Amino acid sequence: MEGGPYTPPASVQYAIRAVRFGQLGAAVAYFFGEQICGSLRLRPPSLLQRMHENPLVAVGGVYGLDVIAQTMKSINAFEITYNGRVLHSKLQTGSFPDLQELAAKLLRAKTEDASAVAKSDEEDI
Repeated sequence: MEGGPYTPPASVQYAIRAVRFGQLGAAVAYFFGEQICGSLRLRPPSLLQRMHENPLVAVGGVYGLDVIAQTMKSINAFEITYNGRVLHSKLQTGSFPDLQELAAKLLRAKTEDASAVAKSDEEDI
């Protein structure tokens, strides 16, 4: 049996990066937004003013974006493989495996492997 982290699809990875970029943008806006707007001769947006009046708006925004990114990462993948064979895939079925069914699949896979080894040994003789 094998285990390890599941890598989300590329589209989800790009979306997570976009959310992380949004977090960075919110932090930069909080600390340097007035200077950036001043150098570009723009009036600071009202959200920036609200962030400075109440820092919890900035912290809440960054935290909310973090929650979104973490949720996108946790796709609840649960895959069980044996010697490269998938015995159960939560991504395909949407549920956890039935233990009796999983035990039967594992026994069948081990029996097939043993039969393949015995057959190759016979062919070698």
